[in-house]
Amino acid sequence: MAKQYYYFIAGLPSISMDDSKLVYNPVQFRDEAKAQLSEEDFKLIQVLHLPEDIANLLKTIYKKEQALNPEGLYSKEFWEEFIAFVKHSLDSINLETPSEYRSLPPFVKETAAELLQMEDLPTFPLVEHRILSRLFSYCAHHSNRFIREWFELECNIRNILAAINGRNHELDFAKYLIGEDDIVKNLTHSHAADFGMGKEHPLFDSLQRIWEQNNILYRERGYDVLRSKWIDDQNFFDFFNVDRLLGYYSKLRIINRWLKADAELGKEVFHDTLNKLENSFEFPEDFNIKK
Repeated sequence: MAKQYYYFIAGLPSISMDDSKLVYNPVQFRDEAKAQLSEEDFKLIQVLHLPEDIANLLKTIYKKEQALNPEGLYSKEFWEEFIAFVKHSLDSINLETPSEYRSLPPFVKETAAELLQMEDLPTFPLVEHRILSRLFSYCAHHSNRFIREWFELECNIRNILAAINGRNHELDFAKYLIGEDDIVKNLTHSHAADFGMGKEHPLFDSLQRIWEQNNILYRERGYDVLRSKWIDDQNFFDFFNVDRLLGYYSKLRIINRWLKADAELGKEVFHDTLNKLENSFEFPEDFNIKK
């Protein structure tokens, strides 16, 4: 039976997408979670940061000048030392992995090793697509339900927006899609305006409605409101388990990012987007755990 975190969860403050300040930021949450959660459950918190972490690893390998994504858990020095370890391990097959790298999924080291053995690095977008494909495949087979379904949602959002933007700008977007599910098949092969999905696929329909807004800020806010609503729905019957914490933390990170923008503008965009989503978005039966 999954461990229950009654006191930790009961003590968490309520959060909403229209909050203008947080009494509990993501760093404070992680510090508290590390003290309260089992070692295995705390690792799930770290999995949520993998997209930013692997992006920062690639930036370090490619010696990109721009700063690393602050949403990642590890510093540039960490990744430089990790790269040095991977290089050393290529010559020493039986080299033991240091404890600080053991929480990283195997595909992270495998991808780094492949790149470090090449004389000429492939283009950055090509490698980024390859490692993201491995990330989503890894999460699709994860033992934790929230991790599986959260990354499935993220993959679907990424693919649908890539297709909408690609078609709008007349770009060959198919090579940037991840996975081989029915959504990818529709996006790749359908010539219909709605890629053969439309209102029969609620996620596509909502993303299309959000994308059609002219204001980029409204678009980005809309995508995050959609994610927030998904979390609320998924956690409806999760009261004191780790999935509740993973949902709370994911929502906390979203809100924290928006607090960097103007608070009043953020609240206005939130309510406007929420009103539109209320009448246009409904999760498929497979996701609607309330029913």
